[in-house]
Amino acid sequence: MSFDSLVLRSVVSELCETILGGEVLSVIQSSPYEFILRVSSNGKAYNLFFSIHPVYARVHLTDSYPDRDKRWHFSDFLQTHLRKGIISAIEQVDLDRIIRLQINPQQDIIDPTPKILIGEFMGKHSNVVLIDSETNKILEAIKHIDDNMSRFRQILPGETYHSPPVTQPLDFFSVDEDTLTQLLAPDNEPVWKKLLKNIQGMSPALAKEISARSDNRSLDSVAKAFQQVRDDIVNSKYSPNVLVNEMDEVADVSAIELQQFSGLKRVQFNSISQALEYYYERQITRESFITEKNSLILSVKKRLGELDEKQETLDEQMRVAEEAETLRMKGDMLIANLNKLKRGQKEATLTNTYDPDGSEITIQLDEKLSPSDNAQKYFQDYKKAKKSKEVVTKFSNKNKAELKHLSEIAQRIEQTDDLDILFSIRSELAKRGIVKEKITNTRKPKVEVSLFKRFRSSEDFLIYIGRNDKENDLLVKQESSPYDMWLHAKQIEGSHVLIRNPEKKPDIPRKTLLEAAVLAASFSKAKHSSIVPVDYTWVRYVRKPKGAKPGFVIYINEKTLFVSPSNSYEAKKS
Repeated sequence: MSFDSLVLRSVVSELCETILGGEVLSVIQSSPYEFILRVSSNGKAYNLFFSIHPVYARVHLTDSYPDRDKRWHFSDFLQTHLRKGIISAIEQVDLDRIIRLQINPQQDIIDPTPKILIGEFMGKHSNVVLIDSETNKILEAIKHIDDNMSRFRQILPGETYHSPPVTQPLDFFSVDEDTLTQLLAPDNEPVWKKLLKNIQGMSPALAKEISARSDNRSLDSVAKAFQQVRDDIVNSKYSPNVLVNEMDEVADVSAIELQQFSGLKRVQFNSISQALEYYYERQITRESFITEKNSLILSVKKRLGELDEKQETLDEQMRVAEEAETLRMKGDMLIANLNKLKRGQKEATLTNTYDPDGSEITIQLDEKLSPSDNAQKYFQDYKKAKKSKEVVTKFSNKNKAELKHLSEIAQRIEQTDDLDILFSIRSELAKRGIVKEKITNTRKPKVEVSLFKRFRSSEDFLIYIGRNDKENDLLVKQESSPYDMWLHAKQIEGSHVLIRNPEKKPDIPRKTLLEAAVLAASFSKAKHSSIVPVDYTWVRYVRKPKGAKPGFVIYINEKTLFVSPSNSYEAKKS
């Protein structure tokens, strides 16, 4: 089913149980088509993930919390209009792949009108749109669609929002048995195709599931299977699961038990979000693996083809070079018969002294040269050919070795099912100039991620620790915001520590402060002391004097905590 209308319905059901009534804390965008709406509900923070990826479009809760490494207009816009807003309604439009979240903004902002965040998950046409609930006007969209891209529906700020057109005429929840019987009247078209074409929200997998639960011969059995599936959906009888094939590859994700795939293994989950996260993580990794594998195979095959062509040329040069002995023999025969030759001859037919049978051989001559000079020319050509043979042999051996090595690499690529091995092979090929080195986001972090030691407190605050003077400077000058908290062992050489506060909370919880202080003490020269004083203050009170040495700062309005570096703390590496 992947992310179809039924899966979305089960996601909506889960969201109504978890984040309905919650407060929007922040919006974090990680790419042009992905962002997270961070929501606080019932004392817990949730991450609602949206993706309009043309292949992996979806929405669900996630445990991931990406660092925001750059600013994006859409997330900044949502942050301005939705932050501190309360999610008052979450609904699916009919049984379509559209979700609507109504968010009532805080009352003290300029425009307190409720906003509606709409997610449309329709493959390459997916989008997320923010509209005004009173005017139905589009405020912003993650992807703008103008009249050059679509003549039927423009998604631009200021335009009136219209839902995507519905192509199926019958409502899934209200279609009656008589209508269904007429629809399914026997003909050559399969039952599942009739359901797919005529009933709203029907996906191929759901239509095939209804068909699989019936005997496909009796209209009554199809109608009964349809009603059974509809009742389960209406009553939210969900059983989130991921189907896995015999190769241990994910085949599909579903909100209900699919009987059409009885031969596949099922992995059950407590929530549809967990199932979706499991499915798409492995699906994306698998697709990355296939893409990387095919890319390397094409590059290696191209290089092997070039080497084969080069070897053909070298083999031809070798055949020419191997005639060196014949050239020497002809020179010797000319020397032995100088008294029989005259200038101006174009060729000479002589007895082949190297043939025991005494056969004759015709030797080509340069008529402008004397017989002696013709002989010397053959000796010179012999020396060149002999030298050429040595060079060609060297290049040929080298080329054959590369052909053999690349053939072995091609075999390794074909046989491996490990993405890390492919990355290793890519690095090896990059050193040879066959492919370009690249960093794949799904497996390798960006360079910036390797900066600083990173921990996450037990209250979910990200903590950065500078590992040297350069990183200490970067923490204060580039990485921090005025609302972050800065810590350092008091008057003791050590690392700068930063508690990230992207939600601009007025206070950092004391438990997180203590955990960060223990880290500051542990990464100082007093790490073996029993008690270490640690100063902390907001980053806006920390500055680096002009011309100061690396890692040196001054600060004011600090407070001091006394902690033991040996104390256990709950901050985990991030």
